[in-house]
Amino acid sequence: MPLRFLIIVPRVLGPLYGGLKNLSSGFYYNWGMTYARWGQPAKAMWYLNRAAKLNAGNAQIFYQRGLLFIAMGQTREAISDFSAAINSNTHYMEAYLNRSLLYTLQGRHEEASRDVDSAVALGANRPRAENQIAELRNDSA
Repeated sequence: MPLRFLIIVPRVLGPLYGGLKNLSSGFYYNWGMTYARWGQPAKAMWYLNRAAKLNAGNAQIFYQRGLLFIAMGQTREAISDFSAAINSNTHYMEAYLNRSLLYTLQGRHEEASRDVDSAVALGANRPRAENQIAELRNDSA
């Protein structure tokens, strides 16, 4: 009988553990966003990193952390997080748009164009997106 108990317990507690991970990732995410609004990027990053570790499939966590990386001047990390957000949710239009802007700043124009096309397919305004990219190209030239 004890062996059977050991087999059943993980099946019962597994979903509970997954729920607790999502709950605690939400806690860290909310505090990360709060610290970001309060202008404390280091604390915000600490909380968002923990949220991402607990819930690696949550596109919103990676998107928000990508925005925080931009604010901190870390564009390579921001691109990585926007890519993670897109991998988790292929319909994340804002992630495509922000990544396209960062690609433009890095001179990666073909990749930026592909991201704009993907965002437009999801409902983004093409003229507005292309105007933003043109402004970035002019500013960086």
